[in-house]
Amino acid sequence: MRIKKPFKKRGTTGPLFWLVALGLLASPLAVAGFAGYYLFLKDAEKPRVTLSPEAEAASLKRPFVVAASDEQSGIRSVTVTVAQGQRRVDILRKSYDPPRDQVSERFTLESSELRGGSFELQIAAHDGSHANLGAGNAARVTRRMLLDPVPPAVKALTPAHYMRQGGAGLVVYEVNKDVTRSGVVVGDRFFPGYKQQSGHYACLFPFPSDLEPDAYKPRLFVEDAAGNEKVGFFVNMAIKRRFREERVEVTDEFLAARLPAFAGMFPEERDPATRFQKLNSELRRQNAAFIASLSARSGPQPLWDGGFIYLPRSVVRGSFGADRVYVYKGQEVGRERSDGIGLASVSGAPVPAANSGNVVFAGPLGVYGNTVVIDHGLGLSTVYANLSSVAAAVGDAVKKGDPVGATGTTGLTPGEQVHFAVYLSGQPVIPIEWWDSHWIEDNVTTKLRRYAAETPQS
Repeated sequence: MRIKKPFKKRGTTGPLFWLVALGLLASPLAVAGFAGYYLFLKDAEKPRVTLSPEAEAASLKRPFVVAASDEQSGIRSVTVTVAQGQRRVDILRKSYDPPRDQVSERFTLESSELRGGSFELQIAAHDGSHANLGAGNAARVTRRMLLDPVPPAVKALTPAHYMRQGGAGLVVYEVNKDVTRSGVVVGDRFFPGYKQQSGHYACLFPFPSDLEPDAYKPRLFVEDAAGNEKVGFFVNMAIKRRFREERVEVTDEFLAARLPAFAGMFPEERDPATRFQKLNSELRRQNAAFIASLSARSGPQPLWDGGFIYLPRSVVRGSFGADRVYVYKGQEVGRERSDGIGLASVSGAPVPAANSGNVVFAGPLGVYGNTVVIDHGLGLSTVYANLSSVAAAVGDAVKKGDPVGATGTTGLTPGEQVHFAVYLSGQPVIPIEWWDSHWIEDNVTTKLRRYAAETPQS
């Protein structure tokens, strides 16, 4: 015998149900009171607040960004206050009408009237809800920091630097306090320096081939943990170098041989010449940027020993820094500045590591084909591209002369070769200087030995 259970309708215990029930059983005043109570409680979550950067020290000019978000009620106001001793100063106070889902505000401490030493940074963000008697939910962030208003001092130790366009140089410098970032700036490009065991810093820096001598004005740059920055000058002599223009004929035979390897790239382009044009511009830029990014893995000590070597008994194809013009059936289909030198030998010739270092990349890389990249320390790396095979793996410690692969035709190479390039903190430089052991001794090794190995004066 089945006993029927009392019927219970789902969803009858929600807020609307109780409002209806109260409307039937209670006075209108009670209903209004419950409705207001529900309204105040429907958004009880605090906003989300972040402060960047996450720093323990600050200068008066260091920029900070406070971000707040609340998807339910929006952000109504953001306030940033600094407190030091008995002094409290609001340095940012923003209101938003109507409230916004997300806000981001940038500020500095320049108007804070703070003195050097510890202080407290307090952030308060209120949402647009009716919680807390209409004041809204509040999220608060407090950071204890140290104000350091004194920038570091930097001084070059090495004498005059003679730089050829497309080449490299080394500057050794000293700093009077700990810094989080230092090196050489050239325009908007930054080349990091590396702290040596002596406490001095060494920076290999380039003279970019795309920069004219009149515009080449390298400067030392240092930044401490508080964000204080300082620029230092050092003697530099810029020497112009001539770069050739090279014409590369793109034939139907070449396209038929190379494009199948890129079948998945730009499939919307049916015309072979147009596909080549995109590969040689867009994909090449992506691949070159990846090679440049590998310099971030470099260590503070030079791993190389003496002059760099190259493919034995090889013939040079193309030149570094050349303005390379690609022509298909008499029409220009692209330009690019050469970042290295092509070296051709017999088919499948073994390619030696130019010098000792650590392998940071080994594998296929777009227009460069099968590629190996070796880090030699101080931001210096060598690139071996268009290989038919790879004989090294990421993490390998190689010695000068160790095989890294064999010459080939992978990528967009115009013929069987190894494309050899030298990169300095992401900037390609002319390989010829590094093949010259006398140049390395005079411009790099002697300076490191004489200036970077010294013990700083206390």
